[in-house]
Amino acid sequence: MGHACQRVRANLSWRILLALLCVLLVAALGALQVAHTHAGTANHADCALCAAAHISVHTVSAAVCAPTTSVIALQMALPPSILRSALATFALFTRPPPAV
Repeated sequence: MGHACQRVRANLSWRILLALLCVLLVAALGALQVAHTHAGTANHADCALCAAAHISVHTVSAAVCAPTTSVIALQMALPPSILRSALATFALFTRPPPAV
């Protein structure tokens, strides 16, 4: 039991260290990309950081066609059937509306 617990802790610590390294790497490279400059008016067309800074994502929405329907058969609607109520009404329970 003790060996398995130590192995799980070792795997967990490596995963935490790897995740921390990835976060620090992304933060460092992001700061480098923002803070880098070129001397004077040097041509920086071949600079990968400048090219990455000018890339933007263009969202494109796909055209959605309206669904088409066709009439296959006409159906006649039957009049609604009147079902008898299973509840009995008491004549003295309901009163007429008040007179104005």
